[in-house]
Amino acid sequence: MIRENLIKAIIALVVFVLFMSTLGYLFEAELTVATDWLVSRIGFLGLCLILLVTDTLVTPFPPDILLLVIAKSPLAQYWSTYVLVLGIVSSIAGMLGWGIGRRLGHLEFVKRNLGEFKEDHREFIRRYGYWAVAIGSITPFPFSLTCWAAGVMGLRGITVFLAALTFRIPRFFLYYWLIAYTGNWF
Repeated sequence: MIRENLIKAIIALVVFVLFMSTLGYLFEAELTVATDWLVSRIGFLGLCLILLVTDTLVTPFPPDILLLVIAKSPLAQYWSTYVLVLGIVSSIAGMLGWGIGRRLGHLEFVKRNLGEFKEDHREFIRRYGYWAVAIGSITPFPFSLTCWAAGVMGLRGITVFLAALTFRIPRFFLYYWLIAYTGNWF
């Protein structure tokens, strides 16, 4: 199961790089105008709040859009600080999501609907919980879903926290670099 998820993560990363390269090449001027407008309206604090909500709750909004905003706006001048802060905010949001999953896991309808899944995957989570969160931390798929599932499955908070910090922050730096520089490959 780890190998299968790792292969999916690599495929998703390749698709992401190709998509961002194409987007950066075709719409460079439009992206710059849009990101400048957004940063002037909500600022970096607004970007952090958006990330906190989207990485806490299960949403289809990828954090990579915020990295694109940084790369194509005046924030790019101090990108390393902004990317580090976003990585920390995402890790905190993941822990909030874990807490939500932990609380929801005690509800009867969640137990009833996830009971068979939980029993089938309990050993996997017990054995590979850290690595399951690590893989969820680096993929373009919703990190919140990984953290909610870790909470529902009863994975220890410290395990989720360490995996999030160890992999989520470097993932933000890697994805920022890919976003900022892949448009120049054409």
